[in-house]
Amino acid sequence: MRRIAIKIFISFLLIFSISVKSQTTNHFGIFPTIGHSGTLSDKWDYSLYYFGAFNLFNPANSGKQQAANFFIFYSEQALSYKANKNLSFTGSYVYQRVAPFEDSYVNENRFYLQATYKTNLNRISFKNRLRYDGRFIQDRFTNTYPFTSRVRYLFGVQVPLQKEKNNLYFAGYNEFFFNTFKNSTVVYAENWASAAVGYKTARAGNWELGPLYIFWVMNKQYDLTNLFYLQLTWVTHLDFRKNK
Repeated sequence: MRRIAIKIFISFLLIFSISVKSQTTNHFGIFPTIGHSGTLSDKWDYSLYYFGAFNLFNPANSGKQQAANFFIFYSEQALSYKANKNLSFTGSYVYQRVAPFEDSYVNENRFYLQATYKTNLNRISFKNRLRYDGRFIQDRFTNTYPFTSRVRYLFGVQVPLQKEKNNLYFAGYNEFFFNTFKNSTVVYAENWASAAVGYKTARAGNWELGPLYIFWVMNKQYDLTNLFYLQLTWVTHLDFRKNK
């Protein structure tokens, strides 16, 4: 538990140290999410993950006022190999579109490779995930898709909130994004932090609700775009093994 507290403290210290030195633009909105996974065999899983980021308003004191908009559409399809009960390896294809209904839209095609290590301490579940993103982001001026890359590290935790039943739980994570391509504007370029309360239903999957905070570092002066969302996530799982 002491190591967990240190990791959380370092995460918030890094976020705060960047924020106090920068000019920020703030956006507030909603973040509906669908997460689905399935067990194909004792060794293989698949997963689907989709979200929409909707910016509903930004305060007048955060810079240029912008109208409400559908900001990001994201879709992910992945296949995972389970080396053992704790360690898995995943490959995925991702399609993302920024400003999907605007003339200024930007498409991105992406693949990722990741390793995930999960463990339990009493009733608390922990997740460490390391991911490599290979990105092909559209350049609207040249209509080309230059390649860039980054590495991401996520630390997550899930804690039951009931002593006897496990229906109600807390889930949280922090994920760091580091650019790895040549001539990147900054190295530590992005951060996602989430805290949610989840409820497991008997037949309708899991429902999670809570705040999601994202920041993007816009330049070498560490000016930030802050995104504050209320995230509602629907999580489902199917098991296709014949002998469960």
